[in-house]
Amino acid sequence: MTDPDLYVGITSWNSALFLPHCLDSLRRTTSSARLHICVLDNDSSDASAAIARDRGAEVLIRSCTQSEALQELVRRSHGAYTLLLHADVILLAPDWLQRCTAKLSGNTVLISPEDIGCGPLTRPFGAGMPESSFLLFTTEGLRRSRRLIWKRRLRIPVPRREFDFSGGHVTHNIPTRLAERGFNWHPMNVYASNAEPEAFFTPGPDATLWSEELGHLRYGLGNFYGVDGQITHYHNWYDRVITTKTGPAGAPSPQRPRREFPSAFINAYSQRFLADYQAGRVDLPRDLSSRRVPVAL
Repeated sequence: MTDPDLYVGITSWNSALFLPHCLDSLRRTTSSARLHICVLDNDSSDASAAIARDRGAEVLIRSCTQSEALQELVRRSHGAYTLLLHADVILLAPDWLQRCTAKLSGNTVLISPEDIGCGPLTRPFGAGMPESSFLLFTTEGLRRSRRLIWKRRLRIPVPRREFDFSGGHVTHNIPTRLAERGFNWHPMNVYASNAEPEAFFTPGPDATLWSEELGHLRYGLGNFYGVDGQITHYHNWYDRVITTKTGPAGAPSPQRPRREFPSAFINAYSQRFLADYQAGRVDLPRDLSSRRVPVAL
């Protein structure tokens, strides 16, 4: 069997809202490439696994952490390039693969957005770090950057050579891991959606995480990404709305005070984007020149 040009590993959990569009956009924009898609589903209770199978993807069902999921997906890659995606990423440019792989030469083995997004660039702690929603590696670079990791199997420590996705935000140790092997990465540009004169959403008085600007952004927390001044893809940041937090066995987990975006806001802007996308009228960012400094809310 011929190895694919591009292996795509997608992590999914209750992703039925965005996953079909993610998969369809992949097929549509990579029609000239040999493609293998593998969806690792974290034991969803919705139709995510069935959606992936119906669209020709290999499906694995595992209850695991994000780091473990990424390691399992990488382990299965035999393509020239390995793309790790979140299920709420939509590929927009028909030449995104060519544009991105053109940056992977010499010692550069990864292209990824800088992790400063989430709406109007609200993640200053991610500056200079790759974002986990889109990680395009040369597979050879991934293999050469593996390190010895001890894992327990039947309670016995067993050494395995893996790419190490442990650490802050799953991806923030990646630049160090690559540098240890003499490699580097190329950060993509990050753009918030266009602002509108009238707010489409106003939260109630109990909102714990909010800024007035959020209600004016057409796609809320969703971000666009690009390279060389061209938009390549969109990331919604939330592909589901979680209203109940549960522990591993489904029992309510201990609650602790935390600031969260209003669920109704996440629903509203997600449906806005999907409606525009399905109608073929996505409102792409108009200003691609700004270099806004990320500031936490």
